[in-house]
Amino acid sequence: MPDPLDPFGFEEESQSEPIDDEERAALLDDLADLAEFREALEPRGFRGVVIPCPDCEEDHFFSWSLLRENLEHILERGEPRVHEPAFEPDVDRYVPWDYARGFVDGLLEGERETSTLRDGWTSPVEASRRLRRALATRGLTEDEVTAVLNEGGLPLADPGDRGPS
Repeated sequence: MPDPLDPFGFEEESQSEPIDDEERAALLDDLADLAEFREALEPRGFRGVVIPCPDCEEDHFFSWSLLRENLEHILERGEPRVHEPAFEPDVDRYVPWDYARGFVDGLLEGERETSTLRDGWTSPVEASRRLRRALATRGLTEDEVTAVLNEGGLPLADPGDRGPS
């Protein structure tokens, strides 16, 4: 029996409702977006994403890897981890999710202007992201999806891709 005084003891024991296909697809999209954000912004000195928390009404500063791990945890367990705000984060090194999305969209638009990819696909990373989502929603495991992307010579850009360190 878990220790009732341990605030993390019940987390491992609790049985949450499994997420539905729509939620799973949204989480996979977020993981793919996060990998793109990290690839584009980390080399420019950004450490992660800032997300306003509706529960505690504070901004939460997530490093790239911490947010990826949290999203993966939701995929596996169906619920988020207990979270605490970062201790004295360098707020200038974190970007809001919408800013990151706009920045990456701008980069992709620039690639589109010089790219010869067909059907409106803007880059191999975008193609990989779309293919990963389509295969995952059809029930392929992460390992199977990775194998398909490798066979096709596409960048992995997967939820487990940690990007540059």
